[in-house]
Amino acid sequence: MGRVVGIDLGTTFSAVAAMSADGRAEIVHNRDGKNTTPSVVLFDGDDILVGEAAKNQIASSSGDIVSYVKRHMGSRDYVFMPDSSDGSYGPEHISAFILKYLVDGASEALGEPVTDALITVPAYFDEGQRNATKQAGVIAGLNVLGVLNEPTAAAVSYGIDTGFEGTVLVYDLGGGTFDVTVMKSGRGVVDIVSTEGDRNLGGFDFDNVLIELVLREFVGRGGQPITDTAILAGLRERVEAAKLRLSTSASAPVFVSSDGMTEKIVITREQFESATIDLMLRTEYILENVVEAAGLRFADIDKVLLVGGSTRMPMVRSLVARVAGREPDTTVHPDEAVALGAAIAAEVRTAHSQNREAELAEGKTVRISDVVSHGLGVAIQSSAGTMVNYLLIKPNTTIPCQIAVDDFGTVADGQSELNVQITESDEDGCDLRYTNILGTSLLKLSQPRPAGSPIRVVFSCDIDGVLHVEVTDLADNSYVGEMEILRTATLSDAEVSDLTRETASAAVQ
Repeated sequence: MGRVVGIDLGTTFSAVAAMSADGRAEIVHNRDGKNTTPSVVLFDGDDILVGEAAKNQIASSSGDIVSYVKRHMGSRDYVFMPDSSDGSYGPEHISAFILKYLVDGASEALGEPVTDALITVPAYFDEGQRNATKQAGVIAGLNVLGVLNEPTAAAVSYGIDTGFEGTVLVYDLGGGTFDVTVMKSGRGVVDIVSTEGDRNLGGFDFDNVLIELVLREFVGRGGQPITDTAILAGLRERVEAAKLRLSTSASAPVFVSSDGMTEKIVITREQFESATIDLMLRTEYILENVVEAAGLRFADIDKVLLVGGSTRMPMVRSLVARVAGREPDTTVHPDEAVALGAAIAAEVRTAHSQNREAELAEGKTVRISDVVSHGLGVAIQSSAGTMVNYLLIKPNTTIPCQIAVDDFGTVADGQSELNVQITESDEDGCDLRYTNILGTSLLKLSQPRPAGSPIRVVFSCDIDGVLHVEVTDLADNSYVGEMEILRTATLSDAEVSDLTRETASAAVQ
């Protein structure tokens, strides 16, 4: 086995960390000598550029550049087709290019090949998105040790560094996703109590509001509506810079040029905060829900941590302080804490697999207990004849976990195969229209059974939040086996193998 790393595969920026010889997590510089890498990919003929080199060409090559792909992870409907080639790329494949670039750079910096990695995901990623993230790692040529929730990783890093003991709330607002997690930390143990989030809420959405403000003002001054993708791509870059400036200044200028007209549009922080109030209220609602789900009050929270680059916005810190009743801790590096925690967790998992103690500084130890962010169940027929959700694993159940149910049975005489619809939902008994159908599970029984023959179904959710379904035929107490879950959101094994070979030979730089 080569070097083991932790990877924060972010929506806008990614980072890699590894354990040093003295047992401390350290950020690994990328090929540009920086701590973070833009999660941007440019397809240029046979060459694939990742990071700063790709981001710098957004305005001139917008049709060949893809970013924010993390928001599409686990979606079979999303395909990126570059203007300059006939290729088509799904989110797992694009993410694999980013991971390959990160790992190749880390291998150079560390002086030895990186073979194993633990990759972080938003806490509110569903089962399909977690699977898709693991598949991206495999396609990149990695042995994926598992996935870890981003707020958990940040808390691990903070806990190891400070030795803090108590109840911690992590408010994680990144470039494309938002999570809030409540956990107990102390004596080398991190226990997750509750988590909730919005996988489509992040800095990207704040940028969109700012773009709308700028374009509205531009048209108001006599400019024509802008539809050119290259101009809009360049405008997004300038708007992102203005947003950063608004974190420290009362106003920021944005220059807009189109159809021979150039305008300097000044946006004030007050304008920006007023326009994004709905986005902030969405985070407040989730913040309050998580604390309530944990059975706590804000007075019970000992420490509030801010994670993610978007928490640099003053309105975020003000909202958290107002709702939580205390100033948040700002000592955690918003862009690096997740990768650092991932490196620590990767060392812990590796040590466990090798039956040894993790090699952490000062002989420290850590045990991580996480929860499933979404409920898992099956579709059954109600007494009214409609299909409804039968919840087996409730949201915020500690993982790994296992639930056995003996309420199932064959439905027809001579039945020799089971076909189970796997659902993802937080509500028991709800109509299937309000659930996410993960896929179907198919398994053949050892012999045909009459209608009503009892079946035991065992749901197991592993430490990565990935589901496994096993079946026992209670007619003779024979173990039938683990069902193959035919997931609708993730790639097949054959597709992963094909993309792995393709990525290995790709010129990623």
